[in-house]
Amino acid sequence: MRIPNKAALDALTRENRLSGSAATQIQRALSEASPGPRAHPESISGRSSAKKAKSRKTKVTALAKGESKGEASVRMALLAAFGDWHQGGEVIQELIPFRTRRFRADFAIPRAKVTVEVQGWSHHGRSLSDHHGDRERDMFFAKHNWLAFNISHGQALNQTGELIDAISHVLTLRDMLPRDAIQVEPVEHKHGIWWRLITPI
Repeated sequence: MRIPNKAALDALTRENRLSGSAATQIQRALSEASPGPRAHPESISGRSSAKKAKSRKTKVTALAKGESKGEASVRMALLAAFGDWHQGGEVIQELIPFRTRRFRADFAIPRAKVTVEVQGWSHHGRSLSDHHGDRERDMFFAKHNWLAFNISHGQALNQTGELIDAISHVLTLRDMLPRDAIQVEPVEHKHGIWWRLITPI
């Protein structure tokens, strides 16, 4: 889903599809992208916004502790598009959504039960047990109505625009939980802080 103008943004906000913080960030981006009235980019160039997004890359400028370049690229794209949960946005990094299993999502939008997992070759697929472990994880998330976007390291580096478009569209299709229904607690880890859902959703 693309949000081409303020009217579309206002409609999504009224329908409780975006948090106030995310709406503010998108409004700022709309203002910066279109300083004055102009035609929709698709009508000018004939090139669809999906193709533009597909070719867009996120330049990785800094890595968090224990983070691959692919994860950093996705982190920056998600936070730019949807905002950080701890600052009123939608994205939580390193979320453990279940009490019964210690599965963790690289990134999550818990109000929509959406996760993003960057699956580089070094940790996913080196062995048959890795492959089976990932399938077990995917099935557990699906069983609990979580939609997982599993992307390769190459996609994380080169196709973040396509990922953001896909997630934006999914957010229009899934019911968004109220923000106050979601509580998280910090969990210390060797790579920093992970987050665990306190209440099941």
